[in-house]
Amino acid sequence: MNDLDLFQDAGGSWITSSHIRALLEKTGAADARVLYIHTGLTFGPPNPKLSRREMLDHLYGLIASLGVPTICVPTYTFSFCNGEDYNVQTSRSQMGALNEHIRKLPAAVRSRDPLLSTALVGEDRDLVENLGKHSIGEDSTFDRLHRHGGNARFLFFGALPSQCFTYLHYVEERLKVPYRYDREFTGKITDGDRTWEDTYTLFVRYKGVLPTSRTTLEDDLLAQGLLRRETCGASSISSVKEPDAYEAMVRHLKRDPLAFLDAEPGDRNREFAARNMVAL
Repeated sequence: MNDLDLFQDAGGSWITSSHIRALLEKTGAADARVLYIHTGLTFGPPNPKLSRREMLDHLYGLIASLGVPTICVPTYTFSFCNGEDYNVQTSRSQMGALNEHIRKLPAAVRSRDPLLSTALVGEDRDLVENLGKHSIGEDSTFDRLHRHGGNARFLFFGALPSQCFTYLHYVEERLKVPYRYDREFTGKITDGDRTWEDTYTLFVRYKGVLPTSRTTLEDDLLAQGLLRRETCGASSISSVKEPDAYEAMVRHLKRDPLAFLDAEPGDRNREFAARNMVAL
């Protein structure tokens, strides 16, 4: 793979592909069988000489070069929550340009989940195939990831765990936190030449409940050396093993069930209205 100038840092120096590749190694991203990736690409201004496709192809190639057997990216649509139908092949994700690029790769397989779909390239297709109908609970992608026996990692590529660690909501569901409840959503799913109506469940917040703006979990994982972070331009690259993340989340929630809220929740108001929902 050619060493390209990809992004420019605040001082005007180029962040090259070899530099990013080295940082991926330093975070331990290659030490996994399954790599679940949240992306942000906030490293700095991209090289204007590269087309969008060239940039995304190259970034995916850098991650693929780690040799991890299975790469997963969130391609959430929250389609039924937003009153929309879901098409496995064509429903666009709002989880970032790189995620959408990976979703469209010929080798990618996407789950049928109309709320929290995942696209996968690689071997462990059980993570996206024949899932249950609780999008973040039992037999979901995250549930199967947790049952993979400790060989999975979460990679934050130009994103921060405090901004997008959706896995936390799986742990909240497993522990049945008091500020969320199961809600059913119904709509139509199209996969290839087949269309049908279906119902999926999501563990949503009661109306008015706001998640914390603090970085408590992230700080804890960093302090213990479990989250390995490397600065990259204006952002960073970091990774953490799934069991380490799970245990830290459980520890915080068992100590304080409201650990990830900024304030005490009010009454259990189940009114729900979403428009362009992009986060849980």
